[in-house]
Amino acid sequence: MKKIALVILLMIPFVINAEECNKEKHKEYINLSSNITYDNNYSKSSNSFTITIYNMFEGMYAKYDKKEYKPGKDNTIVIEKISGGEKLSIDIYGNDGCDSSVKRIIVNEPYYNKYYGTTICNGYENKLVMCSSQFTSVEVTKSILDKAIYNYNHNINQKTSKDKEPVVQEPTFFSKATEFLTNWGIKIALAIVSTILSISLFSDKYRKVKHGI
Repeated sequence: MKKIALVILLMIPFVINAEECNKEKHKEYINLSSNITYDNNYSKSSNSFTITIYNMFEGMYAKYDKKEYKPGKDNTIVIEKISGGEKLSIDIYGNDGCDSSVKRIIVNEPYYNKYYGTTICNGYENKLVMCSSQFTSVEVTKSILDKAIYNYNHNINQKTSKDKEPVVQEPTFFSKATEFLTNWGIKIALAIVSTILSISLFSDKYRKVKHGI
């Protein structure tokens, strides 16, 4: 029994060393990971996205959402049933005994716009992003789309009304002179006539007084 315990104790250092991080191998995996690519496809039938990771090398695997994904015979990894709007952080690891990943893939899934190409968007394809884009960064709902269409139409009506408002022009010198004569011409003429008559009568009286008439 003591011999068995001694053998186990002697083997422990070898087990620990086997699990230590192999830095040289880790660097090698990092260099190889530069060839890794991926694509992102949407399935309308399942209303979800599928990410396919290519060029995985032997000894590599992926971790996402606390799950491990190992590559198949074609050196690819497939992650399915990803919902719209989901943000993914996929870490690639190598069998090098190291805790750190050799590559990280970040994917921000968009939302599928179910109103794209429908009759409700007729006439608004080039006017509203919610009708011109099949995928959007914000989920498009019926109420949001109705509000966007209402706001667009309301703004157009406001602009049309403003365009129809009469343009007020500054009055010219001639129009000002005409208006002045119309409003004050008669009064000025009467004042002049009254002044002339007054001067004439005063002169006549003065002449009579002077000559004792």
